[in-house]
Amino acid sequence: MPSPLFEFFEIVAEELCVESSRVLTRADLQIRDNDAPLLDDLKREMKAESTDQAIELAVERLRSHFEGKGSRLPFEYQPATGRFTALDQDFLIFVKDMSSIRSIGKRSRDFECGVARRLCGRATGQVHRVGHPRDAKRKKAEFNAHLKTIGFDRPVLLGDEKDGGLDILWVLPVGTVPHRPMVSVQCKNGEFRMEVADQSVGPGTRSLSQHAGLQPTVHVLCVLFNDYISPGSVSRKQLAFVPLGLTDLASMTENISLQMI
Repeated sequence: MPSPLFEFFEIVAEELCVESSRVLTRADLQIRDNDAPLLDDLKREMKAESTDQAIELAVERLRSHFEGKGSRLPFEYQPATGRFTALDQDFLIFVKDMSSIRSIGKRSRDFECGVARRLCGRATGQVHRVGHPRDAKRKKAEFNAHLKTIGFDRPVLLGDEKDGGLDILWVLPVGTVPHRPMVSVQCKNGEFRMEVADQSVGPGTRSLSQHAGLQPTVHVLCVLFNDYISPGSVSRKQLAFVPLGLTDLASMTENISLQMI
């Protein structure tokens, strides 16, 4: 189950998709059931003395979370009136849509495609959605031929593999193929689980070893889950991948930040 903070965020996003600026009452936010009301759990998580304080603290924590990712909180909140106002309606709609398909296996393709489209708002270079099932490159030969254009000189799909553990490949705009690095984003249409992420890394790493010009360790492996990932939910040990969540797909406040120190 998502954390109370993220569940609160999703409820606000869903409500603002219906009306871009509105006052959300306790009844609007008191989702779940009588045995586990959200606001009570949020109050405990925020260590707040009241519901109003819990909401204000939750908004501040979310704002800090988004700023840490180079983006901004997609809504603003006025504590005096309890009014929420959308600042990035497109992202809020994306969050609502992804929430509605979370953990539905047959919708994993839709999740990957949604992630790929959102990634284009943060990325420069080329984004290739190569997961299964595909609309165009359905046959293995077609798939392998496409990956050859971005530096794979050996076939990636062998045996019964459908996508070789590759969902989205973001080819960075530096270097020349085959010496052009890429980011591999493995998509998981569910809540963050460390063991699932660990299992995802293996197949993708083996596929990246088929690349012609760069060793697989040069590329960056990411695993993106269909929820919110806070630092406290991730192991403090070194990881073989970058853990990502929906909030990593929010619009950047600055496309490029240059510091000359």
